[in-house]
Amino acid sequence: MRVSKWWWVVVALHACSLALALTPTICEEDACRCDPFTRVICTCTGDYTEVTLRPDGAYRVPSTTSGIIISNCSRVTFLPDTVRSLIQLRTIELSNVNHVVINERALAWSPFSNRNEMNPGLRISIDNCTIDEIASHAIQGRVNDVSITNSRVKVLKPFAFSSLLGLNNIDLSDNVFENIEIQAFKKFAVENFMLRGGEISTLPSRFLSDVEVTNLFRMEGVTVKYLYSLTFLVNAPKRVLIESNNIETLEGDGFHIVTRGPITFRNNTVTNLRKGAFFGFTVDSGVASVMGPQELLIDNNTVTNLLPSSLMYNRTRLTLRVDGLNLNTSCSCDLAAIWRDVLKDQGGTITCWYELEGYYVSLPTYVDIRCGPFKQNFWIFVVIGVIILLIIAAIAIFFIVRRENEKKKKVQIVMPDGKTYRETEFHIVVERAELLTTDL
Repeated sequence: MRVSKWWWVVVALHACSLALALTPTICEEDACRCDPFTRVICTCTGDYTEVTLRPDGAYRVPSTTSGIIISNCSRVTFLPDTVRSLIQLRTIELSNVNHVVINERALAWSPFSNRNEMNPGLRISIDNCTIDEIASHAIQGRVNDVSITNSRVKVLKPFAFSSLLGLNNIDLSDNVFENIEIQAFKKFAVENFMLRGGEISTLPSRFLSDVEVTNLFRMEGVTVKYLYSLTFLVNAPKRVLIESNNIETLEGDGFHIVTRGPITFRNNTVTNLRKGAFFGFTVDSGVASVMGPQELLIDNNTVTNLLPSSLMYNRTRLTLRVDGLNLNTSCSCDLAAIWRDVLKDQGGTITCWYELEGYYVSLPTYVDIRCGPFKQNFWIFVVIGVIILLIIAAIAIFFIVRRENEKKKKVQIVMPDGKTYRETEFHIVVERAELLTTDL
């Protein structure tokens, strides 16, 4: 009796395996093929423009797949759990795709034990694509590298990148992000996080939430309209570089970063720098106790609207060095008075726009030139002096002209010697010369 039961189980399993073997895979898709290295390669043409990747059923991704490479398609869709059982998978590459949709858990991949750090992970690369949506929990598990470049991301849902293991690099370069929801990157460790180039309308609070960066945190060349408070909740980077960005509004505590090394804020252009914009930077307590305070360097930045309170920082664990802060506003003695205490306490180079000369000049230099008791009224004295000179010149010209006219009216008479002509009388007759008239 037992033998017959087991026999039916064997028959059922054999039937399932036979049916599975007869079911076509994505390798039989018109736009795709599978090469000898068990990679799925899809190159779309005019007739076949869409590819859907699914974990089971007809046209599923084979369980032996080591790589997924897709290019030049109109639409690519990853269904939930697409890669979960693909033990041999190592790479996912998308390029030149007009519409990409990554559903929940579509790229959740963790076939090995989480305890062994030597286990391999995925490398995900997306280049020159339009990503319609990366859903919540779409990318999870053991991933070595994530690279999204030259792409447009329309919707990035909460927890889109979450609970990742073995992550070396996240590189987001030259992308346009239209709608980013809070906590898009949540609770994982990565060696290097790089956000470079491109445009972002709004960076919400907790864009990076509870993320540990063990080496380099870099934000470079990004144009951002609004960066909210607590946008970056990051721990443990050895180096923080925020360079060459164009930020319209940077709220207070936008960078809430606990670092293990120096912080550089360089060559950025900020329109509105709110109170406490740098107050979220601090240093790990263990590092501070051993190595002392770390440096916060503000170098060659141009800011339009700010107050000294915008430069507040953690004085117990950081030292501030201002090598260049260009105040994008016209110089005035009132402006210099506002920043006097900052210059006295922290030193550094703070400049303002000197309209008279058409370039930036340091505040101390401007004070020396224009803001003394006499220098503040310098132009008043100049105008008064010019008016006085004009009056003196007018008076001088008046007397000179008058004197010349008097000289012209005088008649010169030659008087003979009195001894010779004692009784001579002189009659002086002034005649008017008129035109002669002749009667014919």
